[in-house]
Amino acid sequence: MIQHDARGDALSTDQPASVAAYEQAMVLFNSLQLDPVAVLEPALAQDPDFIAGHLMMAGLFLSGIDGQLLPAARASLDSAAASRRRPVAREQSLLAALRPWAEGDMGQANQLLDRHLVDHPRDLFALQLTHMADLVLGRSAMLRDRIARALCHWQPGDAGYSYLLGMHAFGLEECNEYARAEALGRRAVALDPHDTWAVHAVAHVYEMQGRVAEGIHWLTEETEHWQQNNALAVHNHWHLALMHLSNHDEEAALTLYDRAIAPGPAAMALDLVDASALLWRLDLRGVDVAGRWEALAARWDAQAAWGWSVFNDTHAMLAFVGAGDTARTARGRAGMGAVPAVAPLPWWSEAGALCEAVTAFGAGAYARCAELLLPLLPVTHGFGGSQAQRSLIFLTAMEAARRAGDTALFDALASEAVARKPALAGSLAGRRDQVLEAA
Repeated sequence: MIQHDARGDALSTDQPASVAAYEQAMVLFNSLQLDPVAVLEPALAQDPDFIAGHLMMAGLFLSGIDGQLLPAARASLDSAAASRRRPVAREQSLLAALRPWAEGDMGQANQLLDRHLVDHPRDLFALQLTHMADLVLGRSAMLRDRIARALCHWQPGDAGYSYLLGMHAFGLEECNEYARAEALGRRAVALDPHDTWAVHAVAHVYEMQGRVAEGIHWLTEETEHWQQNNALAVHNHWHLALMHLSNHDEEAALTLYDRAIAPGPAAMALDLVDASALLWRLDLRGVDVAGRWEALAARWDAQAAWGWSVFNDTHAMLAFVGAGDTARTARGRAGMGAVPAVAPLPWWSEAGALCEAVTAFGAGAYARCAELLLPLLPVTHGFGGSQAQRSLIFLTAMEAARRAGDTALFDALASEAVARKPALAGSLAGRRDQVLEAA
């Protein structure tokens, strides 16, 4: 017997209770609330042949973008493949697409998911999972266009429709379509206040446009569900901290780090990324964060899965360099250097230069750091993450130029930064004076 999910897609099970658990876990995943895994586990114990449930469990592990979770994802896919039930076409397609990802090749999986979602555009779980992969892989246009491909197959009353709008809003923002992104993100939140990804999309708009007061109000007064029991709580607090930095309120940003961003026992790799990124930004501004680096470096040392994600590995290196831990830095560089020359991710060859630049900055070799980073700036999208996250590479190059006394390079980068975000003009003018003093 075939059951159907809330969007009409077939599920190869005869257990209504399994479908109910699947839908509950779906809502939690869509809104990034905790804990969809805990909802699925008892359902799979009662219905071990529930193929869609095992596929969702595998996807939940993969969505953590954490190399340590790949074995658990592979086990879930094996359980799906071993089911005594006959999979429907959508389940067969999704199993084939997720397998390379669980084996460490997210790029190949993403290509297979391209076709899967053309054939199954109402597969909301696959849409959201692939949206996350597009972000990590630096496929900015697909963050927008993948959702656009599916929209004609959806209606406003469909279960999960607001989440589709939230994803589209974020894709529009990453493609610099800020007005449309803000309007769509606000519409998604109006439809479902628990749509944390849409909250996040609007926060990105305010960050990129330098609308700091509106951004702080949005995250602290207009929305609230993201702040507790949510997988994106750390990241949205990171956005709030960036807004405080835009206000030159380093103390508020550091307070947020200690209260909401510093990794707790259950922190995932993406939480550690935010912690590294904020401490590095504070370090660039001359804020003393030395006592915090060591704890973060220790977490990365225990959690890093070298050679799987350029984005994660680079942020681990930031922590090691920030802590002044030469032994961990050397191990990290060796781990990245061990990646085969023909790696699944085409930009992996650039990762070594990026980490060498970070190491040079930590050693005070600022001219060398700037020299290494300058040719990487046009291709930073390949390292994954959002525009706001990748800006750390640009900020490091600018600060390296300033500390090296390279006025020409600082002026060039400052001009580029102001052209992108005019609100920066005043603060960067002051920084240029420091360059002239150092020269």
